Amino acid sequence: MSYPCPMHPSVIWTQLIFILMRHSFSIYFYLKRRKLQKDSKSTIMLRIIVDNKAADVSLKTSILHEHWDKQNRRVSAINPEAHDINAYLDKVSSTLQHHYRQAQLEGKQLTASMLKQRFMATGSNPPSLLEIFDKQVKDADRLAHAGQISMSHSNRHKLVYRRLEEFCKKMGRQDMALEQFDRQMIHELELFFRTDCRLSVNTTAKMMSMVRKGILWAYRCGIILTNPFSTYRIKKEESQKQYLNRQEIIRIMSKRLDIPRLASIRDIFIFSCFTGIAYSDICRLRKDQIISDSDKGMYIHLYRTKTNHPAFIPLLPQARKMVSLYIGRGESEYLFPTISNQKSNAYLKELADICHIRKRVTFHVARHTFAVTVCLENGLPIETLSKMLGHTNLRVTQAYARITYRKVTEDMKVLKNKLKDWKPESGTMKSDDI
Repeated sequence: MSYPCPMHPSVIWTQLIFILMRHSFSIYFYLKRRKLQKDSKSTIMLRIIVDNKAADVSLKTSILHEHWDKQNRRVSAINPEAHDINAYLDKVSSTLQHHYRQAQLEGKQLTASMLKQRFMATGSNPPSLLEIFDKQVKDADRLAHAGQISMSHSNRHKLVYRRLEEFCKKMGRQDMALEQFDRQMIHELELFFRTDCRLSVNTTAKMMSMVRKGILWAYRCGIILTNPFSTYRIKKEESQKQYLNRQEIIRIMSKRLDIPRLASIRDIFIFSCFTGIAYSDICRLRKDQIISDSDKGMYIHLYRTKTNHPAFIPLLPQARKMVSLYIGRGESEYLFPTISNQKSNAYLKELADICHIRKRVTFHVARHTFAVTVCLENGLPIETLSKMLGHTNLRVTQAYARITYRKVTEDMKVLKNKLKDWKPESGTMKSDDI
């Protein structure tokens, strides 16, 4: 006597899923009769039903009522566009069924409204990976030209798109479906940035953060049903922020310079050292943004280019000196002459060599110098510093708040003076007295 070969448990489980699916999921098309259009046509509607809960979607296609086949729920052959419309309906049906099966096999919970949201965002042709990031590039370009974000931020979106193009080619394809961009693919992309592109840990983190932003946008729009970045953690290394100490600042300020371009970049750099204004904001600093108050004080009120967050900066005497030197020069509305960031950093490197400073001096070092050497080491509260730097939250400012050896030494001197009067009441100090 022969017995049937037992089925593998995975096959039984797969069949059980499809049996359950037939009872919990369905799609059909119908005509919306209540509101006939002016030409007596009715709109074809899609109804998605998951666990007895329905969601309806208009397909933006209209036909005459007599051209609808009720039994087959398709357009009848008497309609001249029947073949094209029915092909579209079949594609809609197969696409939604594919998404539902995929979600069920992966153990993901779906609802009718989630499938509706996905369909309304993508139709039957969901965008690919590069199409999503091409839209990100175009959106960033529009925002940059409208003055909402900086051009450098827009250029970073273009760089991400180029890197993703290179990644797809490395994987042997011209583009990639968003459904294929899973957790394993994220791991491969991170390796690509670190090895093929030779990016540092923190630069890789910035690139991955922008990729995650684009994928999260697709997820929230319903274009993808799961977020592959949900279990991914971006790795960063603590960077050593470069800044100048008091002696180095004085050395630059007191150096006699006979080369006009170096003298100019020195003045702008020192101004930033005593205001904390970043290069992008220095370039846009107008003379009318420098305001005098009733107490003969001067301050700057501006919105940061990077975050559009307000910054309020009272001017220290060193900064006021630079203002007095430049505010009457020329007819330009801007306080300082503008040069490219690349040239300014090249001039600062030359200036550092002349002043015998062995640190890598870039324009952003001035912002760090203001935060650490000028403010924190002289006891300015970090909350006040955050307001002057124009940061969106205090956590960002804490990255500048490096505790230097000088600050530790001075704080310990204060503590030592406070402990001078700590003496035992009588006799020799014992261990129990501590």
